[in-house]
Amino acid sequence: MGLRVRLILVITIPLVLVVGVYGVIRLRTEQADLLADNRRLMGLTAKAIQITVENAIRDRQISDVRRLLAEIVEGQDEIDRIRIFDRELRTTLVSNSLSIGEQIPEESVRRVLHTGWPEWFYLRRGTQPVLYYVVPVRADAGEIEGALEIVQLASAVEGRVRAAAWDVVIRLSTLLVSVALLTGLMLQRQVLRPLTRLMEGIRRLGQGETGPPLAIERADELGRVAAAFNTMAEQLDAAHSRLVEESERAIELERQVRHAQTLAVAGRLATALAHEVGTPLNIISGRAEVLLHSLPADDGRRQELSVIVGQIDRIAGIIRSLLDTVRPDVPKVERVDVAAVLDRLLPLLRHAARRRHVTLGAALPTTLPPVLADPNQLQQLLINLVVNAVEATSDDGVVEVTAAVASDGDRAGVCLVVRDTGSGIPEDVRARVFEPFFTTKPPGHGTGLGLTICRDIVKEHHGRIEVGEADGWGAVVSVWLPADAA
Repeated sequence: MGLRVRLILVITIPLVLVVGVYGVIRLRTEQADLLADNRRLMGLTAKAIQITVENAIRDRQISDVRRLLAEIVEGQDEIDRIRIFDRELRTTLVSNSLSIGEQIPEESVRRVLHTGWPEWFYLRRGTQPVLYYVVPVRADAGEIEGALEIVQLASAVEGRVRAAAWDVVIRLSTLLVSVALLTGLMLQRQVLRPLTRLMEGIRRLGQGETGPPLAIERADELGRVAAAFNTMAEQLDAAHSRLVEESERAIELERQVRHAQTLAVAGRLATALAHEVGTPLNIISGRAEVLLHSLPADDGRRQELSVIVGQIDRIAGIIRSLLDTVRPDVPKVERVDVAAVLDRLLPLLRHAARRRHVTLGAALPTTLPPVLADPNQLQQLLINLVVNAVEATSDDGVVEVTAAVASDGDRAGVCLVVRDTGSGIPEDVRARVFEPFFTTKPPGHGTGLGLTICRDIVKEHHGRIEVGEADGWGAVVSVWLPADAA
């Protein structure tokens, strides 16, 4: 059932009930008014007949009374039968025989004979409605000698009641149909059309389509809903832009981390190469120079030895150039606000955590002192620690970053702690986590240099780094960095 039908039913059903109750009351009122009018006319007619019958009975003209009653019944459409009863409730005169209402209304006749007041009542004999009017018949002295019963078949009254009922039904039905049509038109214009536009906007928004904002043509509740929808669409668009920007920044940070790890690997390899190759080259170069100096000036072998010494120097230059290329930069130490760095990184790191269904939280006091550090290396340190914790945590796990003021002997500083709810680090593995190229990850999922780089950064900043465990957590990595003495 559509909204339009439901709204029309909600509006019209109470209206139908109210109109129906009004119609029933109107029909009963109409019937009561018709019966009251009929009773009044019947009362006037009965009074006239009563006077005529009393005069005729006083004159002892019984045959004339019988003829008079028959003429009255034949001449009056409103009267169908007249009967006269004595005090013993015996019928003394009857105008004509009527198949309906032959029995004597004893209780009513006795009350009239006793009180002297006329009575009327309305009964249904089978399917035929009958109206009775009973009046006393008095003698010359005013004594009640009998009762006069006037009977009218109330078919005409019921016919007028039915006609009035049909009139009321037709009028009320026309009113209901008109109200329903007008209600449907007003609902279509004032409610359903704005709701259709709103639903279309919601559909476009759900499918990621961009479109013009909803037109606000009114100041009522639907207008405010349209305004709220436009505001929500703008906020969602802005949030989507921010999410895209943060995703791009996270990808860039991840690229930088991988680049730094690649450089670290290359540095390790270059250092090893320089150590392993440099020593034999130095020996070869020394022996060649000794031979070169021991030969006479005109010896033809001096030229060959000069070529050998030159190529050895060229190889040594290549190795020095390679070392200069991959050697880490000297940290540019300055005052750094740790909380500010974390505030910039956490939104990006939370994006990586959400992809692994991990919750990343932070608890940072507002009174942290600045530390002496290289901002870029501090950022790389935090990224490595948090990314390692996220990768070590299973679905629906938690990674928490906290910071606090801490001292190392007589040196003031800041302690950064990264906790996760992973499986933790076994005791035999914990002693090797800072070794280069050591990793517990599957092949292709890590270089084993993350914590090594973190250790080197902390060492260059005259700090310390520790790996351990805590109750209710998996791995816990603590980093202490010195604060600015000023």
